[in-house]
Amino acid sequence: MKREKKRSYRHWSRDDVVKEIRKLQMQGSQLNSGHIARIQPALAYAARRYIGSWEKAIQAAGLDYGAIRRKSFWSKNKIVSQIKELNAEGKPLHVSAAEKHYCGLVGAATMYFGSWRKAISAAGLDYNKIKRQKEWSKKAIVREIRRMHRQGMPLGTTIPVRKKYRILHAAAVRYYGSWAEAMRAARLKRLLRR
Repeated sequence: MKREKKRSYRHWSRDDVVKEIRKLQMQGSQLNSGHIARIQPALAYAARRYIGSWEKAIQAAGLDYGAIRRKSFWSKNKIVSQIKELNAEGKPLHVSAAEKHYCGLVGAATMYFGSWRKAISAAGLDYNKIKRQKEWSKKAIVREIRRMHRQGMPLGTTIPVRKKYRILHAAAVRYYGSWAEAMRAARLKRLLRR
């Protein structure tokens, strides 16, 4: 019987983000925000959390963001205009629908405004009327994880959880910093080794 590799969960700091950016730059990797958001979402999230934005993280690493950023189709005005247009067409703009159908717009909104919610507000829309999922809190996340565990749902590895329970996973990362920390808060860290 094959034994699964033990998964490790990285805990980030400002210095870790800067070191990782420099390492990727030395490897010749693309460092534009859209690419990083797709291939290393944890790094993109940590950059926003500890440094404020991807652009500021690039600058903190001593690199020229203007040279790294691809010619951008997006600007704050274009993002706002696109959101207003989609809203006028009656398109769903809650985050899960937006990520599924307009991932480029969501990525640009996150980079330019800091979050999808802030971009929605900048377009003059009430995010509370648009969002579909419930408001999360640390207690609500722990309750949901424990409920799912009692029902026998697989919770031990990040990738399947991120795919199956996207909204819960995103809330856990937002409030706890990682899925592993949310599992620890729910006193289920032993499942992380499975």
